[in-house]
Amino acid sequence: MEGRLRRKKKRAVLAVLAVGLGIMAAFCPAATAGTVLLSMEDRAGDDYGAGDLTYPLHEVFETGLFDLRRVHIWHDDINLYFDVSFALVTNPWNAPEGFFHQLIDIYIDAEPGGYTEPVAEGPGVRFSPDAGWEYRLRIQPWAGSRWLDARSDPGKVYPVEVSVLPDGKTIRAEVPLQVTGTPSRSWRYYVLVGAFDTFGPDNYRAVEDTATQWAFGSASSAGGTRVVDILDAGSGKGSQKAQLKASDGAEGMPVLIPVDGGLSLPFTWEHLLASILVLTLLGSMFLFLPRQRPPGQAG
Repeated sequence: MEGRLRRKKKRAVLAVLAVGLGIMAAFCPAATAGTVLLSMEDRAGDDYGAGDLTYPLHEVFETGLFDLRRVHIWHDDINLYFDVSFALVTNPWNAPEGFFHQLIDIYIDAEPGGYTEPVAEGPGVRFSPDAGWEYRLRIQPWAGSRWLDARSDPGKVYPVEVSVLPDGKTIRAEVPLQVTGTPSRSWRYYVLVGAFDTFGPDNYRAVEDTATQWAFGSASSAGGTRVVDILDAGSGKGSQKAQLKASDGAEGMPVLIPVDGGLSLPFTWEHLLASILVLTLLGSMFLFLPRQRPPGQAG
């Protein structure tokens, strides 16, 4: 009888653990084997550029397409992986990569010095003089994704394999370590999100004073930056709005600030709820554990 009771309690504890792990998996970012360089969430609903940008009017531009939600950068012994998640990913024109709309530029500050201007005028931004870039990863549909090593002149360009992960919202770029060299946790990143347009400057979709069928609308950004969302880890001067509104005196362009490597998971009500549920379940485990009696104590 006592043995059966202990087995029942053991099964109950395992069931509680399974439920707790399920809740953590549902609410928390999926863990990935390998070495993580950056894992950072971006606030929801800030796909508005400097604050007033609106989507093009055509029906294919669904809400959330350019709302950056998370960037997870990691590597194994073969590749460096860039997992970029959005609120929504669609593929109305059947691009082979599984997405059509998103245009992603990731500029990497890997060593002292570097460039403070982008590869081309497309994004309409500049970069902090304290964090010039040496590498750029371009992610876009129709076999246009490339890794640029700009440490030499001319720079070296390599094709990149890109696909959509099974969650349907994460675009992954795989760059061989033979190309990137050994990544470092000291790297800093500029993550820029625009809209893909074959005919746009550097493939960035245009921004006009008011939105049209195929162009974004923004009174503050028209003719300037074409960036819809960026990965930012700050508030005040470090926020997306502040960065995209500010400009240097010479060119009148926004000057961006990079994010550092590491982990940064902002507070959300979902995280709080998951934490409360897991703690409650773990606490309830002790109700099922058999109580140990001191040796010699009678029952």
